[in-house]
Amino acid sequence: MTSGRLNTLKLAVIIINRWRTAAGYIQVATCRCCCCCPIPATYCNVTSPDCTAHARVKAQTTPPASRTNQMSPYVSAESSQRITVLVVGETLAFAYAEALLCVSWEEARSAKVSSTSLPRMPQTNKSRNAPASDSPGSVQVGATGEDPESVSREVSLAAGDAGGGGGGGGVEDNVGDSEIIKSPSDPKQYRYIVLENGLRALLISDYSGPAASEDEEEDGEDEGEEEEGEEEEEEEEEEEEEEEDESGDETEDEDDEDDEERGSDDDGDDREGKKKKGNAEKQSAAALCVGVGSFSDPSDLPGLAHFLEHMVFMGSEKYPSENGFDAFLKKHGGSDNASTDCERTIFQFDVQRKSFKEALDRWAQFFICPLMIRDAIDREVEAVDSEYQLAKPSDSHRKEMLFGSLAKPGHPMGKFCWGNAQTLKQEPKKKKINVYKRLRAFWKKHYSAHYMTLAVQSKERLDTLEEWVREIFSKVPNNGLPKPDFSDMLNPFETPAFNKLYRVVPVRKVHALNITWALPPQEKYYRVKPLHYISWLIGHEGTGSILSVLRRKCWALALFGGNSETGFDQNTTYSIFSISITLTDEGFQNFYQVTHLVFQYLKMLQTLGPQQRIYEEIQKIEANEFHYQEQIDPIEYVEDICENMQLFPKEDFLTGDQLMFEF
Repeated sequence: MTSGRLNTLKLAVIIINRWRTAAGYIQVATCRCCCCCPIPATYCNVTSPDCTAHARVKAQTTPPASRTNQMSPYVSAESSQRITVLVVGETLAFAYAEALLCVSWEEARSAKVSSTSLPRMPQTNKSRNAPASDSPGSVQVGATGEDPESVSREVSLAAGDAGGGGGGGGVEDNVGDSEIIKSPSDPKQYRYIVLENGLRALLISDYSGPAASEDEEEDGEDEGEEEEGEEEEEEEEEEEEEEEDESGDETEDEDDEDDEERGSDDDGDDREGKKKKGNAEKQSAAALCVGVGSFSDPSDLPGLAHFLEHMVFMGSEKYPSENGFDAFLKKHGGSDNASTDCERTIFQFDVQRKSFKEALDRWAQFFICPLMIRDAIDREVEAVDSEYQLAKPSDSHRKEMLFGSLAKPGHPMGKFCWGNAQTLKQEPKKKKINVYKRLRAFWKKHYSAHYMTLAVQSKERLDTLEEWVREIFSKVPNNGLPKPDFSDMLNPFETPAFNKLYRVVPVRKVHALNITWALPPQEKYYRVKPLHYISWLIGHEGTGSILSVLRRKCWALALFGGNSETGFDQNTTYSIFSISITLTDEGFQNFYQVTHLVFQYLKMLQTLGPQQRIYEEIQKIEANEFHYQEQIDPIEYVEDICENMQLFPKEDFLTGDQLMFEF
């Protein structure tokens, strides 16, 4: 978008900049009336002792969930001039606000703020145990005037050159893709391929970690036999216990000695188990993301995308057993899961390395030729309904259901994305809808190879992984249809019901105030991460912050600010930024003053404008965390990567959701 005034931006408090780079920047600063209060003298009458202010952020993490118009938990609504939706009560709370001020990026950047007219910004301090920026080996981004992007790229590529495959003979030629930027501490090798059917895959060769012992492999193979023999062993133990009870000859002292011996044996077993677990070879894992979610649900079958996610597991033409894949994983020490979001559906599993290829083949059949057995439909409808019933008492899910009820008519945000017995069984029966045929049609239309991204990780050479993936996943059909696009359905919350105060009685006994702004989609601005920058400053907990003032007044216990980057908080139609404050009883009685204080702080940040120094400080910390990142479980890692492949270009698959590239 071109620079200039952007009146559509709803976030009150941020400076609107040129959308080519970001949605806005704000800054924490001490005020003129005292040295630590966050409000400038113009807006503030609070005084407090001297202090040094350091920022610390807690990023908000709100789990994804579904919405429905069937639940409207709010009790009353009041019009508000600035705040659109604010929930208080014994409450869950939500709020939206009109922009207090919108200025162009040129005006913000050209504004000259003298050191005498405004105080110096306090240093932020979100360390999360990251190494100091001047420590040996730390990533210095933006400190020397170099381009931050080139610095991070050079560091990552240098690590790639030094990597070589992670150890062991026979992997010298295990060369990864040099264009993919990775952490210097990452021992894995990566290769990106595109199959003839359009499916995109990232191969991850991981030779780090201990090798599997023969005993462990035998244990995995014998697991099924051990389970069968468990009942017999239990029966024998019961018989022995009965004999001991009948004899009754042992003394109390002897019993105590036996107990001590058994206790020491148990301790030894525990130590042995922990040692064995610590030395266990990493699991192999795979995850596949389909670029279609609940936004694509047909209007007459709400929850169909979620229901299909369940049904594809019900056998395939090659492996027709209804629960065959789960049984296979259980036998070989594996697990699997799946989730449906607004615009994406993700499937993942892990298993012992020796069984990985067969597991891949069984799993791929869900996307090649699933049976979706008719007899299993009713059972899976009950499973989906159970998930919905468990979610109903959740305050976070109720909040999202309320949000959905506020969306424009016809916008996919207003759909009931969970699905339940009513929408998938009772209503279709009344309307004479053949759910099985609709499932098949939905799968055929939306589960196409060119919508899919795949990530596989195992202790195998990249050439081996590529051979397996091409052999197995080339059979996934491609229908050639354009991918569903909702990017033209912007501003879903521009409705009369939106600019209101909502009071909600929560399930949990808690006082909470949530102030939430609906923004234009932010996914394309991942190189700047404006919402991350803002959340860093809003979540500042040091003296001079919102939370410090509220705590001093005994009005609040905690504050979280940010965007969870889930499908509900961020998609192609909008992004959400939320401030959530846990209030005390006294704070609840004064929630209007709490809200006023928040907006004073935001107004001050807006007046000061974007600060490159603060941005570069955050940038350095994120770069150091990326440099020294710890390895996570393979199943979690591939799940994240396959979703990143839907959002970022090839070179940023590993960095797109972590690094801040440009101011």
